Amino acid sequence: MKAANDTVVKITYELRTEPNGEVRDAADVQNPFAFLFGHGNVLDHFEKNLDGLVAGNQFSFTLSPEDGYGEYDEQAVVQLDKNIFSVDGVVQEDMITVGNVVPLQDQNGNPFQGRIVNVTNDKVTVDLNHPFAGKTLYFSGSVVEVREANQTELDHGHVHEHGDHSHH
Repeated sequence: MKAANDTVVKITYELRTEPNGEVRDAADVQNPFAFLFGHGNVLDHFEKNLDGLVAGNQFSFTLSPEDGYGEYDEQAVVQLDKNIFSVDGVVQEDMITVGNVVPLQDQNGNPFQGRIVNVTNDKVTVDLNHPFAGKTLYFSGSVVEVREANQTELDHGHVHEHGDHSHH
């Protein structure tokens, strides 16, 4: 079966941000990455490079920043008042350390994450860019399995392994 819309694709991969650089993310045969093809769960250009592949196929491709997570945006580095990291009036000092990724939400309650890049007495500087923003992405790997998605997966828009429905 070929990777196409409404199939579940399982792959192994290594991701680098330099052609022969260190592996920044990976999935191996024991824990392959599985996704529902054609449902917006992965980068569009990532999926396009896997379209039509079958189990056993190898792949290697490069995504530009525009095709990946976009260019790095200096405007997405913001200073926040330290008191927004308070719980019951107490600032969570252990949460606000440089390098930590913290959960945030916008004015509509939509969740997102930011990485803390600086902390002063009353301000926390948070980088809201994706960690791979501005980076060229070098993927290599192989297709482990391609199968038809079941109706539950199609209804929910993502893969359900081993009958997992715990998120509902």
